[in-house]
Amino acid sequence: MSTLRTRTVLSSLRIYFDRHKKVIISAVALFALGIALGIIFAYRAVDGSFERVARCDVETGGAKVFFISVLAIAGCYGVLLIAGINNKTAFLICIPFVTLGYFCGKYACGLVGRYEGFGVINLVIIYLPFFVVSFVLMTIAAANIFSSSCSDYCESSSLRPSFVRTLKIFGINAACSLVFFLIIGSFTGVIIVTLF
Repeated sequence: MSTLRTRTVLSSLRIYFDRHKKVIISAVALFALGIALGIIFAYRAVDGSFERVARCDVETGGAKVFFISVLAIAGCYGVLLIAGINNKTAFLICIPFVTLGYFCGKYACGLVGRYEGFGVINLVIIYLPFFVVSFVLMTIAAANIFSSSCSDYCESSSLRPSFVRTLKIFGINAACSLVFFLIIGSFTGVIIVTLF
């Protein structure tokens, strides 16, 4: 029974990937580019010598990071929706994925270089899962936006179906942010990442 379920899931994922191959490959490439840029910027900002911060001096604040992250991902989803308006705005899809990757790389470099062991724990338990989940959800949202035609409208409202789906995906992303930064972060302490 479980092997049948596994085959069904794998088959569905394969079909989904084949249908949205261009968007998924573009998203992965842009995210990877953003990570590389974030690491380079973080390393160059301090000329490769991170000032070490003792754990007792680390500034933590899960609520602050949560609200900033929700505002940032809301902006990214907004740009994704604008990118899906027509072919002339499609290039804007680059902005959310590069931005997400940039902050992932920058924070990873800062957490490891500046906060050492406590930073690595924060990276593995809180930040990295948040960025990976956000990337996956944004990729799904982008695939939905670019798969539906710009002239499709919901029957019950004047909103496009992609807008409604994107709003739902944003809600899931915000809920994940709440889990990582406020719930899990309350046990470990969420580092407010600074490089200087």
